[in-house]
Amino acid sequence: YSAKTWGDPVWEGKCKMVAKGSKGLILLENVDGGYFAKSPVEADTQLEGCVDSSRYFVLKVVGEGGRKAFVGVGFGDRANAFDLKSGIQRFQNILKAENDAKSGKNNLIPDTDFSLGAGEQIKINLGKDKLKSPTERKKKSGKKKRTKKKSKSGEEVPNDWVTF
Repeated sequence: YSAKTWGDPVWEGKCKMVAKGSKGLILLENVDGGYFAKSPVEADTQLEGCVDSSRYFVLKVVGEGGRKAFVGVGFGDRANAFDLKSGIQRFQNILKAENDAKSGKNNLIPDTDFSLGAGEQIKINLGKDKLKSPTERKKKSGKKKRTKKKSKSGEEVPNDWVTF
């Protein structure tokens, strides 16, 4: 496809990518809130790009009664075109992750057997200090209790938080 051969636009409006569950749609929305066209997004959907621009694509739209057509879509800003492409990829990545989880692919449990063999032992050496309660260890070490520091706005913030 070549965008320079398309001529004047037939329609202008908003382009949205929406999804619910495993169903995704690209909506071409009119200024009045109605829809010019809807394009389903599935696990294998890809935008067909134009050879002469990264801002122009061809969508397969599905109308009432299941009729299909190919519609050229162009964006004035490259960032908006990128947002649509990345929205489709994010949706497809979510679908793939859900399907992999259902089928057991990418299982995080290793297949390696870590059990001890016959006659093998593990020795764990705990010092006497380790057996005392945390309160007794603090008294022995003489460390003070952690205090809260104040942020720039004067609010108390725990020590393990980062203040910007």
